[in-house]
Amino acid sequence: MQSDYGQALFDALPDAAILLDKSGRIIDWSPAATTFFGYHKKEVLGRSINLIYEQNHPFPKIIQEILPIQKKWSTETRFVRKNGAKGYCSLAITSFMHPEQNKLFAIITHHSISEFKEREASLKNTISYLSKETQLASEMNYFLTAHYNRNDLYREQLEKNLRESELHFHLLAENATDVISRFAPDGSYLYASPSCKGLLGYTPNELVGRNFYKMVHHDDLLKLKKAFTRRKPSNMHHTITYRVRRKEGDHRWFESTIRLIRDEENKVIREIQSASRDVTDRVLDKKARLRGQQLAHVFRLSTMEEMASGMAHEICQPLSAIVNYTQGCVRHIQNNHHEPSQLLEIMKKAVAQAERAGEVIQRLKNFFCKGQLVKTACKVNSLIRETVSLIRNDLNTTQTKIDFTLDKEVPLVSVDRIQIQQVILNLIQNAMEAMHAINPKQRRIMLLTKSEQNFIEIKVSDNGPGFSREVINRVFEPFFTTKANGRGMGLAICRSIIEAHGGQFTINPNTNNQSWIRFTLPID
Repeated sequence: MQSDYGQALFDALPDAAILLDKSGRIIDWSPAATTFFGYHKKEVLGRSINLIYEQNHPFPKIIQEILPIQKKWSTETRFVRKNGAKGYCSLAITSFMHPEQNKLFAIITHHSISEFKEREASLKNTISYLSKETQLASEMNYFLTAHYNRNDLYREQLEKNLRESELHFHLLAENATDVISRFAPDGSYLYASPSCKGLLGYTPNELVGRNFYKMVHHDDLLKLKKAFTRRKPSNMHHTITYRVRRKEGDHRWFESTIRLIRDEENKVIREIQSASRDVTDRVLDKKARLRGQQLAHVFRLSTMEEMASGMAHEICQPLSAIVNYTQGCVRHIQNNHHEPSQLLEIMKKAVAQAERAGEVIQRLKNFFCKGQLVKTACKVNSLIRETVSLIRNDLNTTQTKIDFTLDKEVPLVSVDRIQIQQVILNLIQNAMEAMHAINPKQRRIMLLTKSEQNFIEIKVSDNGPGFSREVINRVFEPFFTTKANGRGMGLAICRSIIEAHGGQFTINPNTNNQSWIRFTLPID
């Protein structure tokens, strides 16, 4: 298209120059454009000029409609090199009509302004930072000026009101059973009522100046700091429960009603007042109930592996009987022995075995079901026999015999049958494991029930070595166990379950080869 002289001038341009047709497609590409954008001339010929820009520009409209009127069009835009690197450039485009071909063409040049843009952005950030700092300094200056310009009369009236308020406050605090406290915004004690001696172990003089945050349990420190620094002035009173370390070193649960005293003008917290009481017994009672339920569920899940083989064996028996009965019916029909009475009897037996398998599956489902303490009226003796049936296969494998001494006159009790089954099952499994080293002929477990005036006693004993007095002192500690593969949670969980039912859980040490575990359930 260009003459040799014109081509030489085009190639010699220092800026990246590109020749376009009226549709915005590249028809020539200068060496400076190759250096600038990274594309070789052969790679871009015939392609849209928008190839090198991050956003598309309407070059056909610019060339055909805008340039004929205003002769030149320029802008700043982001470009993308062949290697993916991006930058800023200024571009200028002009159009001309080829005298021989009578066609409209445009030439566009590019100049890099990336360094300028970076400096411009840095300068804008600096200006923004200085503007904010200036505004902050102005606000601080205004605050300090307003603070020091308060008149003396207002200060005297405020001090008088504070003295009267403090007098009333001290009269109430000196006679309160709760700990009445005043704190500085940083958590330091300004005042503590005399009742702090009995609840915290410190005298009021020992607490004044001490930082309260250092006495709070580290797990509760964040929520207490949030309560001491609440920003919403509308909610002036709020209650929080947390743990505090007493002078003796132990932690106690406290419940505090907190009131934030703010400055009337700027609403900044000036003082924190609180009334606190010891609620350790209430909190631990609630936590014990929840922990008992959670540990009980964990323990039920952990015993699934141990019970799986026994339950599979117990389910296979009725299923095998069902298969035999139905095959017998098929043979009768194939041999044309159509005696309805015989077929009916066989099918009744198959139905009975199917119901038995269903009961086994339902017991297994109920045993591993998680839930709250759900009490129903139960017969303890039936509950014991049903639990023994769950591990009948394990008893046979270990050649362990069970002797029942069950009081026939025991009344109904209101219990969570799944949890009581768990206790019985755990004690029987412990007994089997305790007797693994003795002669199989001597492996016996004794289960006894007896009705007393206000409760039912259930006792489990065996011929194993039992518990020594030293072991009994630690047996309820979390994760303490005398077994090689024990979890150290079973007996602690059992005791939690029984106590949650209002009963007692007792372990008798081994004296004269007499060792047993006894628990009671109250009679409603």
